[in-house]
Amino acid sequence: MGPMSSASPCCATITQDRSGRVRIMTLAGIGVVTMYAVQFSRHLLGVILLAASTGLFAAFDPGPAPFEVRVNGEIVHYREFGIYLMPGEDTTFDVPAIGSDEVSLFVAEGRPVREGPGTWRWTAPESAGLHRIHILRSDDALVTLNVFVLRPLMDVVDGELNGYRIGYYPDPVREIHAAPRGLVEVTEALAAVRVSPHFTLGQFLCRQQPGHWPKYLVLQPTLVTKLERLLEEVNRRGIRTDTFYVMSGYRTPWYNRSIGNVPYSRHVWGAAADIFIDTRGDGRMDDLTGNGSSGLADAKVLHSIVDERFGASGNARPVIGLGLYGPRPHRGPFVHVDVRDERARWAVP
Repeated sequence: MGPMSSASPCCATITQDRSGRVRIMTLAGIGVVTMYAVQFSRHLLGVILLAASTGLFAAFDPGPAPFEVRVNGEIVHYREFGIYLMPGEDTTFDVPAIGSDEVSLFVAEGRPVREGPGTWRWTAPESAGLHRIHILRSDDALVTLNVFVLRPLMDVVDGELNGYRIGYYPDPVREIHAAPRGLVEVTEALAAVRVSPHFTLGQFLCRQQPGHWPKYLVLQPTLVTKLERLLEEVNRRGIRTDTFYVMSGYRTPWYNRSIGNVPYSRHVWGAAADIFIDTRGDGRMDDLTGNGSSGLADAKVLHSIVDERFGASGNARPVIGLGLYGPRPHRGPFVHVDVRDERARWAVP
């Protein structure tokens, strides 16, 4: 649909389509406000222009960690991040290059043992659930680790866990196909917990048994980190969005088989996400090309950003698997992103 009305001050361009959606493009990026057309007026337009000109639509904040933290030797890149541990697993938290008097570690359950300046060892509780660990620097800079203690995969009986269908992992043909050690147990409350600054646990849940709780999933931290870096790149290029719509994240082996997908899909290991940009909240890819409609061309914009951001990664592991999918009657276009041990590209227009 074409614009019904528009205004172009020095700081912003505003258009309204026939559905009543208002799009505001500022020098800082894109902000989207949804309202009904009958409520739109010159006075309200002025209020929106003022909001745009005064910076109410804030620039994207990637949420980097304010200081270096390592968990079992792996760097945590963000100020809030999900960590996944087995019951009773010993874990080392290390804050390099900071004196012992400058940083503190807080956790409600379990007693962390200080092993040196800026280094602690902590044993995960025996029961599944969420445990928050806060690492605080003397200047009040904070890193929060949302630690999920897993349910062991051996708790799955006859392909189910607490009535939730899991199915059976296929025999591994490569190392990346080894069955996961455990599953995150997700209650309705835990679904809203962040696994990084811009993604929640619930965004990656399998699309099965919608009314059933608890649910279970596997999620690879490397996938979340890739999605955060991609989100930062998308915003850097002027497409303002606070997250991606994850159309499909984790798939249980049972669900993956029920939809006829290949048994070794990276979704089954929590290492893949089918994503698109949806700032309007209508469940479809945004119009990224500016042609007034959503289609394959918009998915190609996102696809090219992913390929340019991660395609030249050389021999770094893991690498990105990247797929382009065109629209169908029941859904819009999307981009598949996964982490794997070899480069892969494909398109299903």
